[in-house]
Amino acid sequence: MKWALALLAALPTPLLLSLARPGYLLLYHVLRYRRATVRDNLAHAFPDLSDGERRRIEKASYRHLVRLFLEVLRSTRMRRDEFARRVRFSNIDVLERATNGWQRQAVLLLIHQGNWEWMLHAAMAQLPIAVDPVYKALHSEFWDRYMRAARARFGAEPIALTDVARAVIRGRRRRRAIAMLADQSGPRHGGYWTDFLNRPASFYRGAEKLARTLELPVLFAQCRLLRPGYYEVTFHELSLPPHAATDDALLELYVRTAERMIAAQPECYLWTNRRWKKKPPQESST
Repeated sequence: MKWALALLAALPTPLLLSLARPGYLLLYHVLRYRRATVRDNLAHAFPDLSDGERRRIEKASYRHLVRLFLEVLRSTRMRRDEFARRVRFSNIDVLERATNGWQRQAVLLLIHQGNWEWMLHAAMAQLPIAVDPVYKALHSEFWDRYMRAARARFGAEPIALTDVARAVIRGRRRRRAIAMLADQSGPRHGGYWTDFLNRPASFYRGAEKLARTLELPVLFAQCRLLRPGYYEVTFHELSLPPHAATDDALLELYVRTAERMIAAQPECYLWTNRRWKKKPPQESST
């Protein structure tokens, strides 16, 4: 498999992305990959839309999913200047102010929308600070190694989810932002439960604990698709220290912001994720 991936990654980006249509036809129409999951997720997220409108989003999301896979492969060979051309930052000044002129760490919260992998590489190519991604180990050892190596190409230091607190404290003098895909499914017990896209969902509390303990600014990094192969990243200030005293207030703000961003471009969200399979403790015990 490794040689085949390397061969695909070596193709020029336009040529590689031309494979997206046959890939979509295979994934959606032949393999029917997780179609039931996607339809269920969209039905709950957008109950006011017609079946036809949800079906349009469904098909577009599979087209984006195939492009995303190809773009991730290509990211292992792309140069810094191509990332800079294909991913633009609309308001770097917001992050600059939050980090006191790039002198302090910050937390960047992301969602599985657009291309979060290209966002990381483009940030390393264009920002004067590092962006270190927090990752949750994948079930496949091969893909876990592959993704960690890809993310570290330009000097980023991926941080294991289980080692976030120690790694951030150890690297507190590093001029960086810590990027976290915070829409991942949190634990059933001990997670923060709230409605997310019209269904109860658990979130990891680590991002908020980290921000409160170290008094770090927290921003939402939105990745918007402009056209195939091109993205725009916009920073939204969520909270600056001192943070609100209410527990989980920052996470709640993140979730509502995430919902707005998803509604603005739903076809670019990762709907194949079985995000809502866990049930709140009180439901599972009844």
